[in-house]
Order: sequence, then structure tokens, then C-alpha cells
Amino acid sequence: MRGSTPLASIGQFRADEIRSGPGDNVLLLSDRPRDVDAFFALEGELTLRLGEDRHRLDPETWVFIPPASDYSLIVGESSPARFLHIQVPSSGSAGEVVIRRAGGVEGDRITDRPERRATVLVETDDLTISEFRYGAGERGAQLHVHHEHADGFLVLEGEFTFHFRDGSRVLSAGTLLVIPPGVVHGFDNDSTAAARCFNFHMPSFGFADYMRGRNPDFDQVDPPEDGGVDPAAVVVARLAK
Repeated sequence: MRGSTPLASIGQFRADEIRSGPGDNVLLLSDRPRDVDAFFALEGELTLRLGEDRHRLDPETWVFIPPASDYSLIVGESSPARFLHIQVPSSGSAGEVVIRRAGGVEGDRITDRPERRATVLVETDDLTISEFRYGAGERGAQLHVHHEHADGFLVLEGEFTFHFRDGSRVLSAGTLLVIPPGVVHGFDNDSTAAARCFNFHMPSFGFADYMRGRNPDFDQVDPPEDGGVDPAAVVVARLAK
């Protein structure tokens, strides 16, 4: 079944789940044409046409595409495809197309311990996409807040517990969480099994360097006395099974 399902839309981040049929040439028309595009292949075989070049996109592959790029997505002939389309505002700085396989295959692995793995897949001014794998019971980030940028998570395997000023929520695989600026949050793996997720920062504010220990002025501070923005502002959406 072909179609598009809106998942989240705030000023800093928009996400849609796209389903396309075999052989489709996908041209995505947007009301946010100046935004940066990113795609994540969920199922099926996709080919990225970038000018005269072609790049095969297997499942678990991210693509980052700066504005004004000449591209389209072509679905393989043998089966339908399902993918995420993410848009974030562009800062106007020039950028290059980035293609990265997730699952520990590619990217800059910043932390690599049996109980925790953190890999940066996309690192630009407009968007950082990281992949986290946490072992059972592994602690994540204590309660904090970002004043100038949005944060987001896509749970891929297992479940994570996300903490807010009014309580905690357990989100399982296939759940997208988008946290607007000003909302106090933290997360852990409170389960008895390993869990994996993608983490988004938009704009980036140097989050990857913060994880590397090189950016002490990163936009992350302790919760304010007033409790911050009402956590009712967060967006939670489920992907299709």
C-alpha cells in the first residue's frame, strides 16, 4: 500500500513514514523546500539518484541531503519499500550528501563498551544523528534541558524509559519521540534486555563533539527551578508494523 503517514511536525523537526510500491520513482514535494532532508530505509530496496550517480540504500541506511540537491528515490522492482523522511531547517551553510549504514557497520564510534555503544552517523550543523546501544539496566542521561534546540529518539530494539518532570514513560521499538526546546528530560534502559535507538539533535550545536568531550558549552543544562516547558509538548508516534 502506497502512502505517507505524518509522525511529527514541530518547527525544528518533521518526520513522515513513506510507503512506496515496486519500481516507484519517489519525488517528494514539500511545503518546507528550504529544509534539509534525511531518509532512513526501513524495508525494501531503494536507490538514491543523485545527479548522474546511483547509490543503493539497503535497510538500516541513513541518507542526509542538503537543500537544492538534485535527487530522487527509486524503489526496487521486486518488492515495496518503507522509509522515514525527516526534514529540519537549514542554516544555509554548504553541506555534502552523507550515506551511512547503521547497526555498528559505519560511522564514528565514540563509545564502545560491552554495556554501551555510541556511534555518530550524521554530523552536520543542521542535524546530528547518533546510534545508541545500551545493555540491560544501563544508565543514560540524567534530567537536563536544551534551551536552543530540539532532541529526538527513535527506538529500534528493546525499550527505553524516558523521564520528564511529571513522570516516566517506557517506549518500545518502533516509537518516535520528539522533545521541543525547554522540555526537561532524561533516559535510561531500565529493562532486562539490551536496547538500541537513534538520537537526533536539531540543530546540532556540536552534540557529537560534546560526546567526544570537546564541547563544554553545548546547549545542555540542569533543569530550571520552574520545571521548564510542559512535557505535554513532546510528540510520541508509532511507526507501522
